[in-house]
Amino acid sequence: MKTYSLDWDIDDPIFNFNLLGFNSYISKDYDFVFYLNKNCNFNFKRVNDQQIIENGITYVFSIFRFFLEKTEQKIELISNFSYPQIIINDNNSFFDKIEKVKILIPEYNYFNYFLKSDSLLDDEFYINLENLKKICKFNKINIDKIKNLENLILPT
Repeated sequence: MKTYSLDWDIDDPIFNFNLLGFNSYISKDYDFVFYLNKNCNFNFKRVNDQQIIENGITYVFSIFRFFLEKTEQKIELISNFSYPQIIINDNNSFFDKIEKVKILIPEYNYFNYFLKSDSLLDDEFYINLENLKKICKFNKINIDKIKNLENLILPT
């Protein structure tokens, strides 16, 4: 099977977005989305997952999308951790099954989720985030420091 690779330029318009990282006490993606929808007046809906194939293993990352009509921008919530994949070894040993998880953006492995938006969100949103008790930390992320930025090019 042939494989192809693409060389990306950081100035490409496809990388014209803002990224916000979240560390939350909520580990399940659907629970976190429900929490944001309830407390931030979002209406995220689950869309096609991001799939990354590495060494023959398909890693799946959940994606939720919302269109904010007030500012006419698309907002996406992306899990930084894949769903666990069970790998079966042929060693006939006690440890013949291994659970593997991939991190989407390893440079920011301390964040559970990323919020990707076309433009900056308003100050009211950030003030609201500071008051949410189940979010430990959130930070704006400089995308120039991300080595595998193509992982954030999401399916439509």
